[in-house]
Amino acid sequence: MVKLTTSDIKTTEVLDWKGLHLFHFMGSSCSQKTRIALGVKGLEWKSHHVDISKFENFTEWFMGINPRGLMPTLVHDGDVHIESNDIIEYVDGAFDGPRLYPTDPEEKAFMDASMRYEDDLHLCVRALTFRYFLPVEMMKKPDEAVDVYEAEGAETVGGQVDGRKAIEVNFWRKMNANGGITDEQVIDAVDQFLIAFGKLEERLEQYEYLLAGGLSALDIAWWITVFRITKLGFPTERFPMLFAWYERLLAREDFAREVATPPEVMELSKKHQAACEVEGKSMQQMMAAHGL
Repeated sequence: MVKLTTSDIKTTEVLDWKGLHLFHFMGSSCSQKTRIALGVKGLEWKSHHVDISKFENFTEWFMGINPRGLMPTLVHDGDVHIESNDIIEYVDGAFDGPRLYPTDPEEKAFMDASMRYEDDLHLCVRALTFRYFLPVEMMKKPDEAVDVYEAEGAETVGGQVDGRKAIEVNFWRKMNANGGITDEQVIDAVDQFLIAFGKLEERLEQYEYLLAGGLSALDIAWWITVFRITKLGFPTERFPMLFAWYERLLAREDFAREVATPPEVMELSKKHQAACEVEGKSMQQMMAAHGL
């Protein structure tokens, strides 16, 4: 699990904080799955909303508690934890409530591998989000903001030099240089999700949830990914078991609450996706054109 050492933390005031504090952004997929997990656990926490559209995650203060500048970040009694899947595993072990991680060794091994697989797809989620959620002008980060991000904050995590920020910088530089997400990135991401969703479909043909033991953090992590991709125009009929599972969880208040989107934002998203369709560039049109 990714827990910062004292030497990693430059915003030292948090070392004296008591209780459970979550730094998050309302529309961030990783923030959403973390909030769902905290809700399922029945935990109370203090909210610190960080507006990434205004680059608040690139400030010296925030990067002093998360050198990667990413959402979410958890502070618990002065300890700082980063990366959503690691945060969920930490709170599951640290607090009472419904267990989100299995004790059976085989199920735990399967879950760990599948959670890593889900996490490895985060740039694919981002590519499709930035292509289809809102117009590129509203999604990209200007070069001057990326310059600040690249220069700010000490890049150590767990006391070791960390290369994650370089990956993030490369993504933003490439997006700006290309004027947005390229068709190649879209097709690669969709292809990756067709493979991943096929694996989930097979699993759900055997079980009600992704683990035989019932609802777990694995469901929460993959559900957020399915939620995001579905809202961007992915054809739900391809995987009937997966989307029946998705709808069952969407009916839960603790899931639906954390992915609620302001109506005005959803209206903008629908208009943007309609414009993509007029151009022949909707997700499904792109899939058809490439034989997917």
